[in-house]
Amino acid sequence: MNLNEKLNWLNLVCKHYSLGQQIYDMFVETTSKSPGTEIIVSPANLGDTVFIASLAKSYKRHFGLNRLIIVAKKRQADAAEWFEGVDAVLGLEDKEIECLRYFFTVSRKFYNDGVRYGHIPCYIDEAYPNTFFHIPPGFDGDSLRHIWESRILGIPEESEMGKIVVPKGMLDPAKKELYKDAVLIAPAAFTNKGIPESFWEKLVGRLTEAGIKVYCNSGGLYYDKIINGAEELVLSTKELMLLAPVFRHVVAVRSGFTDLVSKTDAKLSVLHLGESDGRSLRIEYGSRPDDVRDLGRIEGIYPVLYCGEREDEVIGNILEDIMGE
Repeated sequence: MNLNEKLNWLNLVCKHYSLGQQIYDMFVETTSKSPGTEIIVSPANLGDTVFIASLAKSYKRHFGLNRLIIVAKKRQADAAEWFEGVDAVLGLEDKEIECLRYFFTVSRKFYNDGVRYGHIPCYIDEAYPNTFFHIPPGFDGDSLRHIWESRILGIPEESEMGKIVVPKGMLDPAKKELYKDAVLIAPAAFTNKGIPESFWEKLVGRLTEAGIKVYCNSGGLYYDKIINGAEELVLSTKELMLLAPVFRHVVAVRSGFTDLVSKTDAKLSVLHLGESDGRSLRIEYGSRPDDVRDLGRIEGIYPVLYCGEREDEVIGNILEDIMGE
């Protein structure tokens, strides 16, 4: 980075920091006027927001709070609203969240004034502009659940996981009838790439041959992909929480999507990337640090290891779980 590039980068950091501080100061004003209130900012992806919301009830109990507000990206904020322990949610634009992240990172105020940075503390490096690096050990060496409990939220390990409480009368009976015999797939994820479209096409083909209609989830994001043979279905996070249990089965790559669906009663097959050791592709609970079953539900969730050289076996496991219901 030459001198001009460095000055431009520093100028950008200052601008982001300044706007982030303005938003942060508004949060501090809120908590100072309401004793017993705290705000947790979820700055990254859907799965992070789901972990925070799942632990909201335990967080309030541990810190003796009366009110907890979760701040997240606008497209994710609705996901937290129906969780036990969450009293309010605030959705911000991606740019506002980015500026908050710069403020937290530069100021090092990861938990001050009743406002908590809801992620691994991070730093920035001029050699890699606009990139946030996790302060070691980051996400290494522990389960996601224990990282959120101990290192991010500061609550005891194995804390109670809160549930989703859906208000009555929210589900449209017509949609229940429409999707009850269908399968919903979610092949795309921001942080978990590597399963080829050809695999999903093969799975859709096998389901279609069995007379099962397949819908493909789409959030309209740049990494979403619609699989040939499946019908696109665009769902908000609230619609997903309502409709996931209606489907005969949900199949998805490990992602924030699966975190959220695991909080419902939906039957869920979760595809993990990894290398086969020749043994069963079914994943034993406790053998992976990113198992969605850590979010509180064991029954009805079927984690499977995706191995390119054993695709037919992977699909066989998924079909077994779907057809055996």
